[in-house]
Amino acid sequence: MRKPLVVFAVVLLLSAPAFATYYVVMKDGSRYLAKSKWTVVNGKAIVHLENGSTISLDPSGIDPAKSEEMTRMGGASVLAVGQAPTNSAPKQSSLGSAIRLRKLPGQQQPAVTSTVPVQARPSGPLLGGEVLEKFERAYENVGIFEHKVVATGAHSLRADLTADNEEKVFNAISATSFLILRNAGVSGAQVDMVELFMKTTTGGSSGRFQMTRADAQALDSKQMSREDYFIRKVIY
Repeated sequence: MRKPLVVFAVVLLLSAPAFATYYVVMKDGSRYLAKSKWTVVNGKAIVHLENGSTISLDPSGIDPAKSEEMTRMGGASVLAVGQAPTNSAPKQSSLGSAIRLRKLPGQQQPAVTSTVPVQARPSGPLLGGEVLEKFERAYENVGIFEHKVVATGAHSLRADLTADNEEKVFNAISATSFLILRNAGVSGAQVDMVELFMKTTTGGSSGRFQMTRADAQALDSKQMSREDYFIRKVIY
């Protein structure tokens, strides 16, 4: 018997005008951002894309239920993916493995408590409030609701987040890289660096990072996985 594995796929919303009002989801997992729901003409599904072009698709390849669900949820969807049961041992957390890789042989790792450095008051031009709001919305879209985002310069900001599990840590990394490359979807803004301070609900550190635009590009282009980024770039 196949058991359903629930996988959360989140599309970050940079700004309302930048995204289509209807998501056309195909059975193979691909998606199209459309101005409205498709119409069937002469056996073909006609889709008017948000970028102004028009395409025709095989209606049998469209997943109507997932299209409606994703559109209703504004780009976030819960997709049920079949997973065959196995008798293998439970897979270890990749985040936990990453943390263990950083321990020295034979050395006991002391308990880590989160100590937030005192922030000096920034001077000069700062990133605007609209950019900060977009980062806050993006973190909430991936399940991080305890956050504080402040500008530290004209092209940099700091985000203090409560991320107490592997999924939230990796989601925060993905969301941050996505927004850096797109300057949070704010015209005229430029985000070159984000300081990430992540902690658990009990106050322990779950990772500190200084993500640059080069880091974000490597993550976005899949040249570096989130796990590799954690191992290489984490600052304890």
